[in-house]
Amino acid sequence: MYEVAHLALVVKDCERSTDFYSQVLGFTAQDSFISEALKIIYLQSGPLTIELLEYLPAPSMQRGTGIYDHIAFSVPDIGLAISRLKEQGIEFESDQPRLVMDGKRIIFLTGPDGERIELMEA
Repeated sequence: MYEVAHLALVVKDCERSTDFYSQVLGFTAQDSFISEALKIIYLQSGPLTIELLEYLPAPSMQRGTGIYDHIAFSVPDIGLAISRLKEQGIEFESDQPRLVMDGKRIIFLTGPDGERIELMEA
């Protein structure tokens, strides 16, 4: 059986993204690696590991978005999560969460490099 090891995100500034994912979404930095060509920071939240990749120097061409549209995080109380994030100056794609087919409420925000982030009520 295959299990997800981590999710890798190409970012423009590893420190800025580490601050965002740590301060806004509660991740903890676990490890890092720096070479002449690449800076990597591993962030952990529960079973999820996000690998931040900052290319040194930044590539002249933007990488494509691939088939991934967003990262989704489960939260126990979406109203409380939205309030907490708004207090930190985070803006959302819509004013209110919307209901999806299974009756759960979801809302989207944007990370520091434009990555779409979904909050989904557990």
